[in-house]
Amino acid sequence: MKLIAKIIVVIAVFFAGFFVGQYEALSPSDGNVGTNQAINQQLTVSLMLDFGNGTIKSFTDVVLPQDATVFDMLKKVTAENNLNLQYKDYGGDLGVLVQSIGDQAGDVKTNTFWEYWVNDKHADIGASGYKLKTGDVVEWKYLKNTFEQ
Repeated sequence: MKLIAKIIVVIAVFFAGFFVGQYEALSPSDGNVGTNQAINQQLTVSLMLDFGNGTIKSFTDVVLPQDATVFDMLKKVTAENNLNLQYKDYGGDLGVLVQSIGDQAGDVKTNTFWEYWVNDKHADIGASGYKLKTGDVVEWKYLKNTFEQ
């Protein structure tokens, strides 16, 4: 008799745990019923690559994870479009330096390099440190360095 009582208690605990766990799994944690959290964890941005020789490539509606950087976007777009991308990661505050996109490589002799702007504003942080927001428009331009050395 004691064994049957123990079995009944174990089964009751199992079912109670199952129902409570199912309720918690189906309940939204943010109180928004029916929202798709995966959509809220993405952002949509645009990219323009100006190769400095009259060639400009534009990519609109690029979908990225919510915490993506300018460099994450550049890696995704170049990979999806079979464009060569070379860079060096200096880590820390410097982050990533883009050395070449497509067939345009930085050239110390002519002082020509890749620089980027977000929403028509020249960036003051490395591409791997700049977090994007939905609607941002990023422009990478291959041009003569505007900063004197």
